[in-house]
Order: sequence, then structure tokens, then C-alpha cells
Amino acid sequence: MGTYPSFAFSSSDDAVIIWAAGQIYRVPLKVNDQGERILSGTPSPIRFHARVSKRLARTLKGGVDILQQETANTQRIHSLKNLRVDETGEQIVFEGAGLTYIHDLRSGKTDQIPISDKLAPYYSPSFVPGRSELVIHARWSDTRFTSFELSDLETGATYEFVGLPLGRYLSPVVCDCPGSSRRLAFVKTGEDTLTGGILATANPGLYIANFDLPAGGGKKIYLKNIRYVPSDLNPDDRINMRFFDGANKLLVQDSQTAFTINIKKGPDGNGEYEHDIIASGRMSAELTISPTGKGDIPDYISFVDFFHVYLAPGKASKEGQGVWSKPGNATKGLARLSLDGGHDISWSGDGKRVFWFLGMLVNLYLDPF
Repeated sequence: MGTYPSFAFSSSDDAVIIWAAGQIYRVPLKVNDQGERILSGTPSPIRFHARVSKRLARTLKGGVDILQQETANTQRIHSLKNLRVDETGEQIVFEGAGLTYIHDLRSGKTDQIPISDKLAPYYSPSFVPGRSELVIHARWSDTRFTSFELSDLETGATYEFVGLPLGRYLSPVVCDCPGSSRRLAFVKTGEDTLTGGILATANPGLYIANFDLPAGGGKKIYLKNIRYVPSDLNPDDRINMRFFDGANKLLVQDSQTAFTINIKKGPDGNGEYEHDIIASGRMSAELTISPTGKGDIPDYISFVDFFHVYLAPGKASKEGQGVWSKPGNATKGLARLSLDGGHDISWSGDGKRVFWFLGMLVNLYLDPF
């Protein structure tokens, strides 16, 4: 049984046996002058009786003490996502069980990122380029929806962004710009299962805004010049973004495409921004490119295909087809990185290390050089 009826031909090919509307029918067939089988009569139900017996298994006892686990002061997190890496590849941030964390690969220490509301869920963390002690992430409220916060890992101070319209936002990233004046890019999604499709559903997609990093004192950061950027981005897809060339261009990476948007050039007469496709995947579930390369050709393309993490040379993006891992017809120079699968690929800012999640652990980084 399923959404669509299941059917099969009879052993003599003179009828179709089909399940529909809670019954099984026999649809008689005949062969016409062109040798095609067509309907030869009225479908009739096949009557049957079924005897169904169910037995209740004895309830299992012992084993895992659920009560003790649920009431303990600490719990082990088994589901991690939204992995991001700093410029040197020595620190990572990620999300797990509604909280955001930072892990130092040198010391092996993991800490929760400072937050302003201990009862609110947090998600989508990322480093502020050039200021690895600063992390931006999103905070959720069932009534106010998404807010952005900036956390100082050294002092524990938190700063709330002011001026963000009511909406569901994710993937905030900050440009690598000199000084305190920065540009912010983020994604707005539309309706969802939990909050419905009545409030804050207009114009989902990519947005950018300007702000100034805090110089000490005060608890608020004011967003300025928030604007919508028309793009080919699917806000419901897996999104990984980063600025390059200062704040002039934005790299957008989704499940099957990596493309750049020329922010500096601005919109044309039709309000569209210049897009350039850098790499694509034929069947990938994630796709990212290394931050280093020559011109519009990255050094490496990393992607997830059939739950495994692969690495391909950047020049494969210019060979006319998207990268993929199909045996016998895979992209030239392809290498499988993962042993037992992986997800949430992320590159260090220097392009020398690529990371991914393997279940509940962070995989050891790979140095291509």
C-alpha cells in the first residue's frame, strides 16, 4: 500500500490486478489490431477473506536507564551540525541540541559560546574573520522569531543586533574587512512546519546589511541599510556562505552549486546582481570549494555524495559537467576522504584544511599540501 495504487499483470497477461480504494480489482484486457492490450470489460473486485493475528511481546526491562539520563545534569550530544572553522583551522564552532559550542583543536577543550538568554535555542554560529574571538550566531524565540547575537569568547560579553525585521533567519556571515565597519549576509526562510505560513513569509532569500563591531561598552549592535539581494539561492537548501575580496563579493554554496554574487557592482537595470557559477555537483547533497585558487578556478572542490565526503581538483568545474562519484564515470582526480560517511563540510580560511562531521565526532582535518 502507498500513495499510488500497486498493480501487476496476471500470469496469462489477460488482466491487470490492481489495488485501489481499499480493494483488489481485476481489470480484463484484450489485444487490439495493433497488438496493444486495452480494456475489454468492466473491472471487478477480487473477493477475499483475511485472518490477521497480532501478539503482544513481553515488555523489555533493564538496559538503559532513561530516567537517569533525562534527569542528569549533563548529557552527551549525538547530533551536531552547522560546522564552521576559523581562518587558521585551529578552532571550530558548531550547533548541538539547541546550543552553540566552540572547540579548540590544540587543547581539545570544548566550551559553550556565551549567550544572553539561557532558555533560548541558538544555532548557525560562525567566526568573525580577523577577530576569531568573536562569534556571531542566531537566537530563536517562538514569538519574536530570529535574533542575531555577537559573542566575545575572551570576555564573555554578548551583543544583540537591533533592526532585524521579524522573520526566520539563518547562516549569518561577516565580511573580512579592515577596521570595525563590517558587512553581514544572511538568509531568510519562508513558512515552516512549527510556525506556519502566516507571519513573516514575504521575500525569502538572501539579505545583506552593514554594522559596526563593538568597541567596548553597550550591549547592542545596530544593523544599517538592510537590503534584499535577488539571487538563485534556495533558502530551504543547505547554505554555506562567505565573503571574499573584502565585502565586494559573496560566495554562496548550496547542496549542488557554488556561485558568486558581485555585491560591489550592484544591481543592473532589472535589479539583478551578477552571478558566476564556480562549481556544481550532479547529485551532491553538499558542495563547498576551497578559499584558495587562481581566478575563478578553486584549488579543490569538496562535496558529499551518497553520504561520503569527496575531494576533486578545482579544474573539474570547467570540464562541462558537475562533479560526482559514480563508479566508472567519476570526476577525474576524485578522492574519497571519508571512511564511514560525513556531512557539514567546512574549510579553514587558509584553504589548507577541510573538516567534516562524522556522526557525533569531528573528523581529523586533512592537509592537501
